[in-house]
Amino acid sequence: MRSHQTLSVIGVLAISFGLPAIAPAEGDAPAGKTLSTNCQACHVGDNIGDTPRLAGQRPTYIAKQLKAFKAGDRKNPVMNAMTSVLDDAAIDNLAAFWSSQPAGSDTTVPPEIAAVRKGKMTFPRDFPKGFVLYRSVNKPDGATVARQYINKAGFDAVRAGKDKLPDGTVILVENYAVKLDADKKPTADKDGIWMTDKLKAYEGMEARAGWDKGYPALLTNHDWNYAVFGPDKATRAEVNQAICLSCHIPAASKDYVFTLDKIQDKAKQK
Repeated sequence: MRSHQTLSVIGVLAISFGLPAIAPAEGDAPAGKTLSTNCQACHVGDNIGDTPRLAGQRPTYIAKQLKAFKAGDRKNPVMNAMTSVLDDAAIDNLAAFWSSQPAGSDTTVPPEIAAVRKGKMTFPRDFPKGFVLYRSVNKPDGATVARQYINKAGFDAVRAGKDKLPDGTVILVENYAVKLDADKKPTADKDGIWMTDKLKAYEGMEARAGWDKGYPALLTNHDWNYAVFGPDKATRAEVNQAICLSCHIPAASKDYVFTLDKIQDKAKQK
């Protein structure tokens, strides 16, 4: 599972002011409107930080940037994942729709979009009881060790050879700060895993029937919902679940679980 609390959608599009009238985009704006609900989960609201606004932007610029993300020429985990499932026609349709919207018309979040941003998962009450530690790994940031767990319901399904995890599966990750030696360098155990210091946060995903009902099509992850919790196990409400849903799109063939193969390896050891 990737770390979602540090991800943000930045630098996708620049905001333009005082532009002259723009010729209509070549795409189909009504078709783009249907797809736009996927964008709204991050790009609409009165307080979206440095996430760029799309309404009223130049259609050619929107299309160019989305195609750059799809090709991998621009790097952003969320946008690279989202655009991976869009063809050029869909991108042109999105550009046509957003360019047709008046600038400043994208400040109100529809209720159904607000529901996507806030996941339904709560911290598992008995953790770590009933969970299997299936992997410990040094994260690429060089400062975090992740300990990854799956509950019995999910682990038993993997051990039985099922590729789709059942309702009630919970995956939880403990993220620890790395313990540094006197030279401010991490020290590792015999398996190469860094020694840990304080717990920084938890990341979780849980599958429950109907949890993604009503979500935009591209943000549907087989009933999975996501959450980030502080060391006190309280939900970090500022985390936008749509970022997690987007990031897991590339793992659709693994039931949206990036580490499914690691769980399978652990199951074979039992």
